[in-house]
Amino acid sequence: MNSFGQSTFLFGGDYNPEQWPEDTWQEDIDKLKQANINVATINVFSWALLEPRENNFNFEQLDRIIALLVRNRIKIVLATSTAAMPAWLVQNYPSAAHVDVHGIQQKQGKRHNACPNNPDFKRLAKQLVTKLVQRYKDCPELTYWHVSNEYEGYCYCENCAAAFREWLKVKYENLPKLNRAWDSNVWSHTYHAWSEIEPPMLTTDLFDNGKPVLNGAALDYQRFQSDSLLANYRMERDVIKRFDQVHPVTTNLTGSQKALDYFKWAPELDVISWDSYPMPEDTASENALEHDLMRGLKDQPFLLMEQTPNQQNWYPYNALKKPGEMRMLSYQAIAHGANSIEFFQLKQSRSGPEKFHGSVLSHSNSVNTRTFKEVQRLGQEIKKLPISLQAANVQAKVALIFDWESYWGSENAIGPLADFSYVKEVQRFYQMLYGHNLTVDIVPKTADFSKYQLVVAPVLYLLNDQFVANIQKYVKEGGNFLTTYLSGMTDQTDNVYLGGYPGPLRHLLGLHVDERDARSPRQSVRILTPDQTQIGTATGICDLVIPDTAATLAHYSSDVFYEDFATLTRNHFGQGYAYYCGAGLDQAGLSYLLQQINTTAGLPLGAMPAVEITTRATEHERFTFIINTSDQPQFITNPVPTATPLVANGPVTTKLDLKPYDVVILHQMI
Repeated sequence: MNSFGQSTFLFGGDYNPEQWPEDTWQEDIDKLKQANINVATINVFSWALLEPRENNFNFEQLDRIIALLVRNRIKIVLATSTAAMPAWLVQNYPSAAHVDVHGIQQKQGKRHNACPNNPDFKRLAKQLVTKLVQRYKDCPELTYWHVSNEYEGYCYCENCAAAFREWLKVKYENLPKLNRAWDSNVWSHTYHAWSEIEPPMLTTDLFDNGKPVLNGAALDYQRFQSDSLLANYRMERDVIKRFDQVHPVTTNLTGSQKALDYFKWAPELDVISWDSYPMPEDTASENALEHDLMRGLKDQPFLLMEQTPNQQNWYPYNALKKPGEMRMLSYQAIAHGANSIEFFQLKQSRSGPEKFHGSVLSHSNSVNTRTFKEVQRLGQEIKKLPISLQAANVQAKVALIFDWESYWGSENAIGPLADFSYVKEVQRFYQMLYGHNLTVDIVPKTADFSKYQLVVAPVLYLLNDQFVANIQKYVKEGGNFLTTYLSGMTDQTDNVYLGGYPGPLRHLLGLHVDERDARSPRQSVRILTPDQTQIGTATGICDLVIPDTAATLAHYSSDVFYEDFATLTRNHFGQGYAYYCGAGLDQAGLSYLLQQINTTAGLPLGAMPAVEITTRATEHERFTFIINTSDQPQFITNPVPTATPLVANGPVTTKLDLKPYDVVILHQMI
């Protein structure tokens, strides 16, 4: 077995046999094995079956499900079932259900419905997990423990309010210190007793649009709720580890979601796993960013725990994946670090909210559907991939900082753009790199930057002294750093740095900003080089950049009154360079910016936007993934013509004729 607890590449997904007559189970397995399915995630939402009444446990059905999978040599990802509470629990303990942002106490229903700080929920969840792990820890096909499911959502109940106050006491020690940190004299918010502090919600301190009055309070509540849900995960994880030190423990994350600071969660998971559900209109770079973010949480390969083999039913239009598209997306995940391909779901539900969600076995239950045949083909290919691939990681010379606190803080702010999206701004700069075939590591602001030729920090809104010292040291020693508008805006409690933007980055960047414009998509402004050549246009935020020691690389045109102000700058700092992008450039403008950065960074820029070339490597092997992410043929030069093909639709020569959504995987010994 490798470090993932796997002796083979996992290929399978969620299976819910409890929804079906037992005499159909073996037929399901026989058909799924035809598609080379070798793993099933089970028991995700079965608490009400396992414990139909408090302290009355019944594992007989789960015993039979597990025995069936063991007989058929299907590996098991065993979930703890704590993501949805049974009705009796909420009936017996009403405060175990969460209170929503409107202040309304919920009842039993849906999922993710528990208050993370309710002692009864925690006690009963802990008891259930104890019973599960004691019973199944020695199961011969057990491969991973799967805690809860897609943690999300905040609670605003009295349990959480009380726990929040205790969390604040630990952080701030006394109320004068808290009041200074939150600048709480705004609108008569000064606190004189801990009991006066309430969670920021729509009945207290959030406006109808969800924006807060006290940004520091809102930011701390986001930290607190992320910590609270993490404490629930740790509680279950610790129970498992007490009885089972063999099998890795994970929970399925959900990419760049907003609620939880996954960089804080990552050290607590044995392996990162996540659920990938791109919108039909999402670009290849948007999908790649999400995979790179998940890989970056631990700088290690990850598990793709869920994707749909075809349709996603919760989107406005349940678009079909085109022929070959699911296969392409699966290999893109592997190229960026996935060590499994798993689907939601293996058999399509007859009822419930996901009955029209795609599945390996559809409602026809046929093995002759297009989806089944595509899954079957992919399974045949994946079965032949060498196990050594799982030890291979992606290697990058460019780091992009993703920061959940900046995510929260920038989107909590009222202004400068009503529809501001942190993730879209990060994606703008990721696309700049991805479009030139640069491999990117997504890292936290606490990362070691020394191994990178370029560090990019879009909208690094919230700073601390340690990051400022680290990034100055990195640049001074020869690194290249790019940051943007809305960076260096606030301290750890979301108070604006005084003295001009971008706060403590002013010296490193050699500039200051006193004003910023915000322009609608219909109000684009042309961006010019010093010799008046247009490089692109900008919309959204436009900083009026005043260089101090920095050189101007581009400025605004006479379309606006601030034509004399810089848009792009470069500052020589120590042995390195610090770049600033002051406006929401289009891709032409960003391409120009990258070319300018590359005069000092020396990166291998490519120009095949529809074809992704990504490498995973170990000390002795290199796997090169060449992926046509488009539905149009592409013709390229083979980047490693001497390598051995592992996956290819046709002859592999010095030229590659890639059909729509085509994939070539090449292998080399180093």
